Amino acid sequence: MKSQISIENVSKVFGRHKALDNVSLEIEKGEIFALLGPNGAGKTTLISAICGLCRQSSGNIKVNDFDTLTHYKETRNQIGLVPQELPLDGFESVYNSCQFSRGLFGLKESRDHIEKILKTLSLFDKRDEQIFGLSGGMKRRLLIAKALAHEPKILFLDEPTSGLDPFSRRSIWDILKSANIGRCTVLTTHFMEEADL
Repeated sequence: MKSQISIENVSKVFGRHKALDNVSLEIEKGEIFALLGPNGAGKTTLISAICGLCRQSSGNIKVNDFDTLTHYKETRNQIGLVPQELPLDGFESVYNSCQFSRGLFGLKESRDHIEKILKTLSLFDKRDEQIFGLSGGMKRRLLIAKALAHEPKILFLDEPTSGLDPFSRRSIWDILKSANIGRCTVLTTHFMEEADL
């Protein structure tokens, strides 16, 4: 099967610190790929390089045969990113927040698509509520909904269950398994049991 993500001999240097050292890997369509390691291992740096948030110092990264440096727009449009932090506008509604994310990629409003995502993530009943009133677990699920709003082929999740209780973590993993159909999912985690999805 053809790889959706191809990483070849990628290194990233910050001053004297080498965050990535000659990393190579292939990730296929439909695969759930876990980057497991402690803080400072380079997990977020690798995701940032693939998503175009930073440039690798050397090596090549391709997303569906598009080079991430020379075809930034084509690669970024195929990627949904769930960051580790919770960068949400607390006064925005759940639905409008998802629609705004979709609009950032130049796509027209699609109420059917957004509502389908919200139903899958058990947020449909909260669609008109302001974000600041959501629980921590709901905010994490909303970040996933926002990342899926523009119908990406690849989903990246950076510590998606950080700060959640065990029940909420298990719920997130169950949702990700069902949302993974037809796309590849790459996540970072500290939890060994979560690497076995």
